[in-house]
Amino acid sequence: MIPIQPNQLAGLEWRQPSAFNRTYELKSGDSVLARLEFMKVFGTLAGAQTAAQAWTFKRGGFLTPIVTARLDGSETDIATFEPNWTHRKGTLTLAGGEILELRSTNFWASEWVLTNAQKEQVLRFHNKGMLHHGASVEVSEASKSRGDLGLLLALTWYILVLHMQDSTVVAASS
Repeated sequence: MIPIQPNQLAGLEWRQPSAFNRTYELKSGDSVLARLEFMKVFGTLAGAQTAAQAWTFKRGGFLTPIVTARLDGSETDIATFEPNWTHRKGTLTLAGGEILELRSTNFWASEWVLTNAQKEQVLRFHNKGMLHHGASVEVSEASKSRGDLGLLLALTWYILVLHMQDSTVVAASS
């Protein structure tokens, strides 16, 4: 795994190397910049890492689920995500107080954007793949130097993976 650098952020893709496990890699070309791995086959606890940092993500709650992010080995939340009732939009609150919004930009929920309080794009995800989940990722020019960029890339992808899995379950039960 190599460190995330502002000059490597073109052509980013989250890829699922195998359809038979819940591991994802953020790649720039052939280089791995981050990894997300679910700890259990059906659970929501996941670990994420970049060359510089490692975190754990977990979704809790039933009627009002909340996603939390913690530094690996810590018991303190550094970010929380609360979806709205449609689960097509939600609020990501960082420990420093910054509030970001994650929302789907189309009917099929195949494209998502993370924006700041001024409604400026931070990240954009274009989901692709049925058997192997993945997404191309765009990082705005202003966001390339964010100190928490690794966290935002991994946490947002974690939230989108959960959304895709939930949508698949709902579609299968219809």
